[in-house]
Amino acid sequence: MKELEIFSILTDTEKNAIYGLAKGGLLKKGELLFCQGEEGEKVFLIQTGKIMLQKFTKDGTKIVIDILKPGDLICENIIFEDINYPFSGIALENSYICACSKKEMVELIKDPVILEKIFFSINSKMMEYTERMTNNALKDVQDKVYNTLKQIAGRHGRITNLGLEIDCYLSHEDIGFLVNASRVSVTRSINQLIEMGKLEKNNRHYIVHE
Repeated sequence: MKELEIFSILTDTEKNAIYGLAKGGLLKKGELLFCQGEEGEKVFLIQTGKIMLQKFTKDGTKIVIDILKPGDLICENIIFEDINYPFSGIALENSYICACSKKEMVELIKDPVILEKIFFSINSKMMEYTERMTNNALKDVQDKVYNTLKQIAGRHGRITNLGLEIDCYLSHEDIGFLVNASRVSVTRSINQLIEMGKLEKNNRHYIVHE
């Protein structure tokens, strides 16, 4: 945990103090990190792997909120308010997760550097979610799919000789949840985007082209 970017400005002594507080553990692919509705007691930080945040509405509809990568905080907003987890976290792949209790995080944010980084994390996510909501207001599914994959590539992408590749597997169903569209519509849109040269597939990973 002490090697992650959010703590990079701290001294070795401060990093070691944080390392002593964190409880790390391996989460296997498909396992739940926390469940929607549970009391918000811990803040999580991804060291390796990827975590998908998902929410179920009252009528049982599944909504994928985000896909987070190493270095991302999860549920940092519980530090500032007493709430239950508003969504669930599930591992998209084997992931190593560090956790700090709310009480421990309250102590950590007495350091203004850490507090600033946590506020930055919350603000960045709010901007991304606002952008996604704006994107989902578009009527054209093809545009929504392309814009969403482009945004994900910006966060989870790696440069290859083929282009910017999304460094995690996304099923058509996952993409459908992200853009609020049926799997059939997503499949059709992806095929069209591939024909147009805007998308490419490489070993089940998408490559996004401008």
